Amino acid sequence: MKSSTTRIQYLDGIRFKRVVNAAAKRLIEKHGHLNDINVFPVPDGDTGSNMAGTMDNVIKKSANALDQSIGKMSEIIAESALLGARGNSGVILAQFLCGFSESVKDLQRVTLKDFSHAASNASQRALEAISEPKEGTILTVIRDWSEHLSANHHKYNNFHDLLYDSLEHAKRSVLSTKEMLASLKAADVVDAGALGFVYLLEGIVEFTERGSLNRQEEQSIIPEPSKGVHDRVAVDSLTFSFCTECMISGDNIDREALREEIGVLGDSLVVAGTPSNVRVHVHTNEPETVFQIAEKYGVVSHKKKDDMLEQHKNLLTSKEQRTGILTDSTCDLPDELLKKYDIHVAPLKLFIDGNELLDKVDISTEVFNKMLPDSKSVKTSQPSPGHYKALYEDLKANYEEVVALHVMAAHSGTFQSSKNMGASILDNPQAVDTYTLTGGLGLITLEAAKLAQQGKGAKEIAQRVEDMRNNVFVLVAMDTVDFAVRGGRLNKNIGTVAKLLNIKPILEFAPKNEGRCGIVAKCFGVRHSEARLINLLKKRVMGKTNLRFAITHVEAPEKAKRLADMIKKEFHSNIEFELQAAPVLGCYSGPGACAVSVLCDY
Repeated sequence: MKSSTTRIQYLDGIRFKRVVNAAAKRLIEKHGHLNDINVFPVPDGDTGSNMAGTMDNVIKKSANALDQSIGKMSEIIAESALLGARGNSGVILAQFLCGFSESVKDLQRVTLKDFSHAASNASQRALEAISEPKEGTILTVIRDWSEHLSANHHKYNNFHDLLYDSLEHAKRSVLSTKEMLASLKAADVVDAGALGFVYLLEGIVEFTERGSLNRQEEQSIIPEPSKGVHDRVAVDSLTFSFCTECMISGDNIDREALREEIGVLGDSLVVAGTPSNVRVHVHTNEPETVFQIAEKYGVVSHKKKDDMLEQHKNLLTSKEQRTGILTDSTCDLPDELLKKYDIHVAPLKLFIDGNELLDKVDISTEVFNKMLPDSKSVKTSQPSPGHYKALYEDLKANYEEVVALHVMAAHSGTFQSSKNMGASILDNPQAVDTYTLTGGLGLITLEAAKLAQQGKGAKEIAQRVEDMRNNVFVLVAMDTVDFAVRGGRLNKNIGTVAKLLNIKPILEFAPKNEGRCGIVAKCFGVRHSEARLINLLKKRVMGKTNLRFAITHVEAPEKAKRLADMIKKEFHSNIEFELQAAPVLGCYSGPGACAVSVLCDY
């Protein structure tokens, strides 16, 4: 162990960056525990993820910063935290760092006295950002910690000893939060945001002691929560349902006026930042009104609105769920459904004019499909082993079992690659070739995810999916044959004739043929094609029940709407979802294509 005389006696820009990174890494490491105990202000289990996301942005955005001045470095860190701030505690944390930066802006380095003064100012700024501050939250621990620093900094000659002493004081402050708020007492936990701040301090102290985070584990004075934390504070309704956030950029933003306007729309309001960049967080029932008000003060970005009651209910349900769901990016489902059912997605590789992109990661479906008309070559490839490995390991950490549902093996190696990787990581993974893609795969995956939330096991879900795949039909009305010819799905001579005669083919991915693609109709004109597709659907579903439809398209919203109206009229059924089709469909069908998928029971 180093003697106290050799320990850090000042912080400059580089040292400050290092201790902040150490703090962030400790918090990120423990974020799952914070989610487990998060019950205030809403028991939605995301405080750890929000604080970790905030600090992760700090690590990434400051990675290349080499400023020796703590004033300049703290400004970079504060701006990074503000841009990445998520959730109530994340925004408070960002405001704390902004307040610290404000206090050291003209300094090259800080002494213990300077640091203590900056911490006090940061605590005050964090408090001012909250419209209705509560005792027993992160604000309480920040205040107690900063006051202890101010009262004791003169007793020490190095940062480690001062911070170690103040950390112990902060831990005692965290323990007291359990008695300050009714929800914490009912759940028998401390405040998650407050404990998150203590984890940050632990990371700093560990770094000042050893210069790394190679921590020797010791028993924490913060006990692990008992089972059923969120069940003990379960609610059926919330006064304000949406956690709403945005970023405002402008000149001399009047934060007080902004606070007054938005304050009447909800609670848990935090208005943090600087005169030129302001982060807004509020719980409200009118998120769009919040965004409209924000637009009066500057340019609005980073909009977010999360349904907290839905998150809470999903959290309660997931405690009983033992099976995780994996699919690939040929599965078309709206983002809200992927999030609601915690469906994990392996991204396919896309190659457009020689450029390699990860589907729905490096490029959105909408942008890719808009690039199609001018492209010279487009191809797709299965997800990389690295992506599968990471996804399976993540699922293993959160679920007892896994079911993987993939695009038809007849046209892709995606299924086999997933199956092989799953077998190397899990004891008994269940992988299913669904014989389908796009909306068909989306409908099957959605049904599997609902079964998983009901507590069904992987083997039972896989068997149910194998039954379903024989009753999912995908028909595609195409506007051009050029891409089918280019992709080898249609003979070039046939394609030339079809183009001359203005033939609009209809493709089918038939379950009876393990999902292989084939032309089932040749139509003259778009309207004839649409009517023929509906007639083909009627034949496919004759005698079947519980029809569930999905429509996916490639830059063809008008055609999608017409088909949706025809489906409602002919089948008296609503559409489960409608969205742009995955690029793998567009690669071979081209712009203007529209796929109708239907899943039915015997």
